[in-house]
Formats: sequence, structure tokens, C-alpha cells
Amino acid sequence: MTNLPKNQIIIDGLEYCNWNREILEDLWNGGVTAVHTTLVYWEDTQESFNKISEFENLIKENSDIICHAKKTQDILDAKKNNKVAFIFGFQNSAPIANNIFLIEKFFNRGLRFMQLTYNNQTPLAGGCFEEKDSGVSRFGKAVIEEMNNLGMIVDLSHAGKVTCLDAIKFSKKPVAISHANPSFFHQSLRNIDNDVLLALVNKDGFIGLSLYPYHLKDNGNCKIEDFCSMIKELINLIGTDNIGIGSDLCLNWPDEVVMWMRNGKWTKEIDYGESKDKNIKWPKQPHWYQKPSDITNLFEAMCKNGIKEQIALKIIGTNWFYFMKTHF
Repeated sequence: MTNLPKNQIIIDGLEYCNWNREILEDLWNGGVTAVHTTLVYWEDTQESFNKISEFENLIKENSDIICHAKKTQDILDAKKNNKVAFIFGFQNSAPIANNIFLIEKFFNRGLRFMQLTYNNQTPLAGGCFEEKDSGVSRFGKAVIEEMNNLGMIVDLSHAGKVTCLDAIKFSKKPVAISHANPSFFHQSLRNIDNDVLLALVNKDGFIGLSLYPYHLKDNGNCKIEDFCSMIKELINLIGTDNIGIGSDLCLNWPDEVVMWMRNGKWTKEIDYGESKDKNIKWPKQPHWYQKPSDITNLFEAMCKNGIKEQIALKIIGTNWFYFMKTHF
């Protein structure tokens, strides 16, 4: 077993859990320093402010082990104080509707990541499930500029390819794809082609690698060795500085929630996302990544599978920290 340095920063670039004390303690006991946590998908403006209030209460009720990070210094303070820092994110731009002035209001409540799209077309940009990707709209350009000015990270997860390339081009600050994998590893609407990855890192952008089964080779049967091989191939393509983990771990939710993620309020039909067999249940996680603390399993596996320890340490946290530091 490879021991992690005591002062090592560990960051998961995205989780969507129905947080309870047991999961929070697993994060804490696993040595995770910070997690970008999804607050909303399809919620409207007021519902999103309500979600923020719920998370503020969650943090208050568990303040012995978690805290709210609004700047990267808060992440360092969390490490020093033996707590896990929560970084707030929206997986859609639905909460801002068509109102650019709401972005600053959400920022002032602690929002630090926002996706332009969630699979579908939005007023800002095109989603990865659309037959025709519109690219970034005039409103989208204005939103990106506002996010840059505030220090909010533009997240291109769930965006279409044209939108990704547009946003990378238009953004004055580096953008992130917080939870996805390269298309060369697994062909998925959500995964990212090489030319987008190269454009991303050419402007110091970032990708968080996903453990969500539909983003993985062989889905829930993906072998940890294959995941590590993918990381090595990705390193050969884009280097070691722009890669982290964005596990997309979804825990403690009923099956109805995965259907909410896919269908929201936008359709009366049933949309099955990327489930080939029309599965209405949560897909099976790989046995080696079942809980937040399993990020340490991945670190050990990287070291065993030919990735230098120094690089593996960057991937499980340090890279994310320095990327976030360019924003907040």
C-alpha cells in the first residue's frame, strides 16, 4: 500500500450525493480535502436559492467535519482544520433563466461552478444530446464573460462539441470539463474527443475524470487497470497538469432521481439518457469505486499501474487546487 503524504490535498471535482452523516464521515475519514458538490440540475431560480439554503444548513449541522469553500484559501484552511470543504456547483444554467444579473447573486451565496448546459439546448449553448449543437449564443458569451469577471468556473460537462470549442475560445479564463472521460476510452455522448481535449489544455483548461458507469469502458464492469491505462494514454496526449478526478459519484438516492436527472421538467416522454437497455435504475458502480474515500484506491492503483507517485498525487487533488486558484 502506498501511503499518502499527510499534507496531501485530495479533491473530487464532482459528486452528487444525498448527503448524510455516514457519507460525510466517509469523505472525512478518507482524507478528502474538498469536493465540488452538485446542488441543482433542472431547478428554477427560487428552487436553486432554496437548495443553497439547504446546503448551508447541512454544513452548519455538520460543521465539525465539513465547511463551505468560497475561495481556495478556504480549502487550505479546511486541510489545516481537518475538515472537508464543499464547493457549490450547478449542473445547468436553468437557475439563471435569461437573467445575467442572477449570476452575481448566486456567486455571492457561494456558487463557484456552473455548467452552460445539461444535455439539452439552453439559451446559452448547445447540449451534447442535441442533434445539432448551436454553439455558444450571444447570451452565452455574455454569461461566460460575467463568470470570468466574478471568478466562477465555466463547466462544459454535458455540452456539445461545438459549444465546448466555442467556450474554450471565448473564455478569458481556463474552463473545466469537471466530469467526463476521453472518447478514445469509451464512446459516449458525454465523453470528449481528442481535438477538444487538446484545445482545452492549450488554454490551460481542465478535465476531471469520471467514474460514472456510462462514461466507462465496460460500464460498471470496468477494470481499474483499464481506467489507469486510459489515464496514461491521456497523459501522453495532454500532459500531467490538467487532469484530475471528477467522480460523478451519486449515492443514497432512490431510482426516481436518476430519471429526474434525465427528464427534469422538459419532457412528458421518458428519456433514458445513455442507458442502452432503457434502465430506469441507477447503473452499477465499479466495485473499486463505491464511495468517496475510494479515491485513495484509485491513487494506489495508479501507482501500481505505471503512473509515478508524484503524478498520481497531482491527479487526485493538487492539479484541481491550482486550477481553482486561477478563479477564486
